[in-house]
Amino acid sequence: MAAKRAKKAAKKPPAPEPFFRPFAQLAAKDDKKKKAQTQGAPPDPAPAPKPPAQRVGKVDVGAELAPIDARSFAVYMSGVRALPDHAGRIPLTASRLERLRGAAAPLPDLDQGARALMRSLVTEGLRFETTDDGERIEGRRLDVDPRELRRLRRVQYAIDGKLDLHGHGLDDARRAVELFVKKRAELGDKVVAIVHGKGSHSPRQNGVLRGEIGAWLSQGRAARHVLAFATPPEDEGGTGAVLVLLAR
Repeated sequence: MAAKRAKKAAKKPPAPEPFFRPFAQLAAKDDKKKKAQTQGAPPDPAPAPKPPAQRVGKVDVGAELAPIDARSFAVYMSGVRALPDHAGRIPLTASRLERLRGAAAPLPDLDQGARALMRSLVTEGLRFETTDDGERIEGRRLDVDPRELRRLRRVQYAIDGKLDLHGHGLDDARRAVELFVKKRAELGDKVVAIVHGKGSHSPRQNGVLRGEIGAWLSQGRAARHVLAFATPPEDEGGTGAVLVLLAR
């Protein structure tokens, strides 16, 4: 039996070797190393390290860069062009930002009138005593003799000039009153008349300017040139006008 099995095994062809053996070289090196250790032979020397390959056009982040002189920098920067200056780009300097802000239209100052009034009251210390019954208005500076107001009310002074505010808006009328009173006071006039109207043509039949004229003469910029003011009799304009006693 044994002879038959040996004879059959001899007739059997050998198994083909595999065509792909990726780790064959590693196994051979490992066997060679083990054999050398058992026989006392020194192992193969380690291969020498390869020199680092030079990388053209790229910079190692961790490496220290040598300083670049002006000529080398000019060579590196040759061909570089600045981007076009579009409106959406961020300005380069703070001064340019300031120029851009200055080019924009300034916003209207809504508190200008209130600040002018407070400045007049604080810096000049002018105090007026005023009355307004809805139709007639009058007032005088506290350091003015009350008899001056009475004479003004009775038109005992000659009227040196007149300002007609018909057709003026509120802001335009205020500026006109300030300029008129200042100019007439500087010219030496004593009494002037300001015609503000009775408001018969206003939407609510209410004299808007009449309600503001007393504040302009006693609290605004015109106050420094005013000693007293009062609504005149009907033959001198009545409730549609006011007489102003100027300070010289």
